[in-house]
Amino acid sequence: MTSTASEQTIEEIADEIYLARRGTYTIDHVSPRLPDHDLESAYRISEIVAARREAELGVKRAGRKVGLTNPLVQQRVGVFEPDYGIIHDDMVFPSGARLAQSRFNFLRIEAEVAFALKEDILDPRLEAIRESIDYITPAFEIVDFRFPGNVGAIVDTIADNAGCGGLVLGEERHAYGEVDLTAAEMVITTAEGLEITRGIGSNVLGDPINAVKWLAETALRIGQPLRAGELLLSGSIGYIEPWPADVECIATITGLGRVTATLDSNS
Repeated sequence: MTSTASEQTIEEIADEIYLARRGTYTIDHVSPRLPDHDLESAYRISEIVAARREAELGVKRAGRKVGLTNPLVQQRVGVFEPDYGIIHDDMVFPSGARLAQSRFNFLRIEAEVAFALKEDILDPRLEAIRESIDYITPAFEIVDFRFPGNVGAIVDTIADNAGCGGLVLGEERHAYGEVDLTAAEMVITTAEGLEITRGIGSNVLGDPINAVKWLAETALRIGQPLRAGELLLSGSIGYIEPWPADVECIATITGLGRVTATLDSNS
């Protein structure tokens, strides 16, 4: 990847996204100001925003997410390649969490397999990746963007941390290999039984572990390898849908258990 945007443009966009994220408001898509498909500049913007959060808020890095791994999601948003974002420790919630709606612009819900690492991933072969996994669990990704309307171009979503506002971790921990993730079924419902979305693990690049492999290869290429202790989100198994307020949402994944959360419109 080669960055062709000016340093001034990169800094200006990073400042706008940071302030919009802190103030919970939207800005115009940034793609008109970036050269076509300038992924390097977009990732630099995301990195600047993350570093500023760490410096000003004292948050620490807790993991990374892979997005746009499901072709159904790609078709819906019009972006046809994966991306990644950074997870900080203030973005991680336990199952049963109540999320304050006031913290988000247009919160969307998705469910996926989260991978926790016990070892650094310095070798992107699948054998080495499997050995580095501590446990897997269901997770909600808290999806939010700083842009009104659609997601925009690939550089928009990358610059905005791949739309990652956080994650809610599942109730159970399982060793990798206990469950065939390609055949695992996921369904999100409300507590009243209204189905929001469903899918199977093979929707995620054929197997969610392939999303981790893509992330490991990308992280090594940019000199920021995946580290022990990180939480990794592998991508939505079903569609990404609006998050209904004031009702408990429940995601179950075959063999992995469930994760629950509620979006609170009064906070």
